[in-house]
Amino acid sequence: MASLATVRVFLTRGDAEIARARLGAAGIDALVLADDEGGLNPGFFAFYGVRVAVREADREAAEVLLETDEDAVVLDPQIVEAMVAHARFSFPEEACGLLAGDVGGPVRMAYCLTNVDHSPQRFTVAAHEHYHAWRHAESYGWDLVGVFHSHPRSAAVPSPFDVAGALDPTWIYAIVGPVTGDIEVRTYRIQADTVIEREVVVPG
Repeated sequence: MASLATVRVFLTRGDAEIARARLGAAGIDALVLADDEGGLNPGFFAFYGVRVAVREADREAAEVLLETDEDAVVLDPQIVEAMVAHARFSFPEEACGLLAGDVGGPVRMAYCLTNVDHSPQRFTVAAHEHYHAWRHAESYGWDLVGVFHSHPRSAAVPSPFDVAGALDPTWIYAIVGPVTGDIEVRTYRIQADTVIEREVVVPG
């Protein structure tokens, strides 16, 4: 890997390997370089100098990713554009769709699907489209990791209906809105009646 750039230095190799795995899940190749390893017992790692390095071209994206909370949701700009475009296309009804990717990693695909409720206040993903999205994701080795929908005229904050309909606490719940105003994409973790906003990271 030529033209390496160090993006983080860790106290232990274990922490560095976790960072390398996070970068790998985002499609960024990284190396763990422990400059002070070796000696009589190479399996005994010192508590400093364990570096994570990437290609110079990946430096900025890697630094942004490693600075974010591990619970952050990584969304490619094209995925954000797809969700926003679907929200605008579906207006004045709520748009909806599913998200696929690697569990704990970045979102790989946004499936823009049909809201069978045809409502500006609630959504239900078409069952047959849900099935086909699942099959497509499975063919790429991905999991369905979340759902997205739009709020045509209100902020991208879960409504009581959204909270009541959130059945999987491990999923990403993304909301696009308001379509009529300063549109944004926000993501949440919803468990029972507890709603926790998750940071959105859009690699540049």
